[in-house]
Amino acid sequence: MKFIWVLLLLVSVTAHAREEVKIQYNPRGRIEIRNALRRPAQESPVQNSATSTLSAGRDLSVKIRELAARYSVEESLVHAVARAESALNPYAVSPKGAVGIMQLMPDTARLYGVKNRFNINENLEAGIRHLKYLNKRFNGNLALVLAAYNAGEEAVRKHNGIPPFRETQQYVRRVMRLMGRTFTAGSNGSSPLYKVITSQGRILITNTPPPRNAGKVERLK
Repeated sequence: MKFIWVLLLLVSVTAHAREEVKIQYNPRGRIEIRNALRRPAQESPVQNSATSTLSAGRDLSVKIRELAARYSVEESLVHAVARAESALNPYAVSPKGAVGIMQLMPDTARLYGVKNRFNINENLEAGIRHLKYLNKRFNGNLALVLAAYNAGEEAVRKHNGIPPFRETQQYVRRVMRLMGRTFTAGSNGSSPLYKVITSQGRILITNTPPPRNAGKVERLK
């Protein structure tokens, strides 16, 4: 009878869930049925003490102000990116797998040591640090910084400016509009120009700051 009861209970549970379940006995000898495919703790969207203290918009603004000042990133830029990325929703998940207020992808999160992308503190700090890095990488060119945040710095380098992706171009315009700025053709990074002499002797003229190992670099203007 116990076997039949367990079998019926298992059928009932699996009929309402697509995830695996497992049967085990607890220390008191009672049967327990548990979900065998749980979300890892480090990526849990469940609110914790860190997120609950930032639940109000005022507290979030304070946190953004503090982190932006710490990393010398323009506060209005952080607010605009956060609004464009997630509408300030710390539990937002995109179809591509980006998570949180700053919509961190797994690789970016690992780069900045993020353990839980749903954690507001970690997510915000990593996003702001990435903006700081991109700002330095693209010599303060806001349009290129935003394009790289959206499409990746490799895409910006490959296309020698803002990639010809509708999503990215709309993203750049939207964030700049949220900042009270207007996107113009000159924002695409037409200056400064760099002359690069590669190790093979090839000469390249580009408006995208070349990587350190590109070769001999000369800034033209």
